[in-house]
Amino acid sequence: MISTDFATFYIGGIYFGILANDVLEVNHDLDLTIVPKSAKTIRGIMNLRGQIVPAIDMYEQLGLIPKIGKTERISIILQCEGHLLALLVDDVGPIIPLEQDTFEAPPNNFPMTARELVLGVHKLPEQLLVILDKSGVVNIL
Repeated sequence: MISTDFATFYIGGIYFGILANDVLEVNHDLDLTIVPKSAKTIRGIMNLRGQIVPAIDMYEQLGLIPKIGKTERISIILQCEGHLLALLVDDVGPIIPLEQDTFEAPPNNFPMTARELVLGVHKLPEQLLVILDKSGVVNIL
């Protein structure tokens, strides 16, 4: 069987993954400039070596309630359809290879806003890994 590598991360205690090939880099505490009148899902913009990168508030994007007092964010920088964007997450996990046989459609109890961003889930021995669809995240730009 052919396995696919996923970069993993946490948002609000939920374990997420995205195709590792789509991740350019991971950064801690990049300076963020607020953009007035931007969409609620855009926390601001970052300067990444001269390129302007929108920072996506993944709590807002997924309809999750943010943790009170948590200000440190990790930025997962993605290359999507000719754009760079940063997903603001709580923590990163390892890159893991997964077989297709553990993959399932998203559960019916997912909120509709989140279902548009989720390709499905991988059932791991100890937890679910929710796989994000990068094109769904890009559609907010």
